[in-house]
Amino acid sequence: MKNSAVFKVINFAWFQGIWWLVILFQNQAVIPVLALIVLWFFLSPKRLEDAKLMGAIFLLGTFVDAALTQSGLFIFDESEALIAFWPIPIWLSLLWAAFAGTIYHSMMVFKGRLLLASIGGAVFAPLSYIAGAKFGAVELGVDLLLAYIFIALVWSVVFPLCFYLSNRFEATQVET
Repeated sequence: MKNSAVFKVINFAWFQGIWWLVILFQNQAVIPVLALIVLWFFLSPKRLEDAKLMGAIFLLGTFVDAALTQSGLFIFDESEALIAFWPIPIWLSLLWAAFAGTIYHSMMVFKGRLLLASIGGAVFAPLSYIAGAKFGAVELGVDLLLAYIFIALVWSVVFPLCFYLSNRFEATQVET
């Protein structure tokens, strides 16, 4: 089942489940999301690579969304902070980690296709944030079109960067 279509569908459904949990329940979803991330490590044929990439993208995504929050693009309810020193709600950082869990699996269509990844990130990531805003998980600090443009610009770089990192972690794994 390592590279099968069924496994990719399971991975995609796993991530979508996490996305819906954090969007609908924010802080109340933290424990179930952590459990689903741990479950992924039991299912994944690339545990070590997934773990490295999830850690790196957890930090990268936290930095990216913290910068967008500081810029005023994203506004979160201050009561969302489960960890006082964390710059964004922890559920959002966990969503980044879960997203990283798709890179080696259901998102493989983008591997080695950085232009396609850049376009995919620019088109689809803003839709995810805007949907999150529609469900009340985040407030957009600018009008919808401007938010889409800013998020698209960021994700046109971030999404290909995720694949660059995944390639680096795979190369490191092969060398050791």
